[in-house]
Amino acid sequence: MSYARARLMVGITGVGTWVAVAVAFLAAGGPDALPGTDATASEQVAAVAAVIGAYILVSLPFDLLGGLILPRRHGRACPGTDAFVVAWARGVLVQAIAMGGAVLAVTAAGRWGGTGAAVGVIAALALIIGIARVPLARMVADLPVGAPAAEGDALTVDATDPGFTGGISGTGTRMLLPRAWDGALGPGLGVEKARRQWAIGAPYALGILLAAGWTTAGAALAFVLPGGGVESAGQVIAAGAWFTLWSFAGLLVLPSVSRPAVYAADAAALQEHPPEEVARVIRALDALQDDEPERPGGVEVIFHPIPSAGRRIRRLGQAAPGIRPWHVARLALPMSWCLLGVLGRAVHCNAGRPELWVLLPSD
Repeated sequence: MSYARARLMVGITGVGTWVAVAVAFLAAGGPDALPGTDATASEQVAAVAAVIGAYILVSLPFDLLGGLILPRRHGRACPGTDAFVVAWARGVLVQAIAMGGAVLAVTAAGRWGGTGAAVGVIAALALIIGIARVPLARMVADLPVGAPAAEGDALTVDATDPGFTGGISGTGTRMLLPRAWDGALGPGLGVEKARRQWAIGAPYALGILLAAGWTTAGAALAFVLPGGGVESAGQVIAAGAWFTLWSFAGLLVLPSVSRPAVYAADAAALQEHPPEEVARVIRALDALQDDEPERPGGVEVIFHPIPSAGRRIRRLGQAAPGIRPWHVARLALPMSWCLLGVLGRAVHCNAGRPELWVLLPSD
């Protein structure tokens, strides 16, 4: 089995495990066992800590497989065991604090202003996570950001994971690129800068808004489903189980929203660079990821918001660089932290790779 397919199996198993846990929890009446509105503050905090602790323990085998075992078995770059443990522990701690704080903030808002106030907090948190992904990613992992080489140029990030691709920062005014691409792409780095320059502005903003809207809509639905609610941490935790199923639906639906932006960005690069150079860069970046230039159509439609290298190259010249929402599927995953979103770390592209938990691989 190839490295790409092995990672995909880890992702499928991890996501499937959490979906099964959520369904079993809801079907078995798990929400009834959680602290209700009459529980003390300490009981509610303890319940949140217990749920997040269980999340960490169940996720650990998949993190070990994705971040350490599979890369070693397939001869891919990966940290030593001690470095992996330190990086993993740092990332897990930051995520646990963020998720726990979000549950308590939503509960406090719900007790004060009802479902509307809780949904408002979710919307605000989703937007904050989307806009502040770079500082959040730097808290989760050690990602030194260097100054731009020239005014208006990209920021460079000294990431160790070869799958790190950077992205767009803040409100969409600056691109981030891994420093390793200076050597890996050479003059072809200009192709990727052209693609990111296209994304800055409307495509990025549209992607952030759609991802935040998806997150907020799922939370609003989860709050009113059986067991869910906003007046106790137990109710919010139960809503988190429903939200896990919503996130799973997003893994199936949102990639189709994301793929057109990849083709549009490729078209933007074609306006400044010859097709053979754009194709070379697409192949080079695919090799740094899972090195799977061709995929069956069914596998791609369900699991991959970024089309295969072969498919992108065949589409060169067929798409126009119009406005398309940029990476909705992968922007929504870190936003899901605001309601105990447990699938963001389970997907195959970033399992066990803390540098990618917030800034997931983009094209």
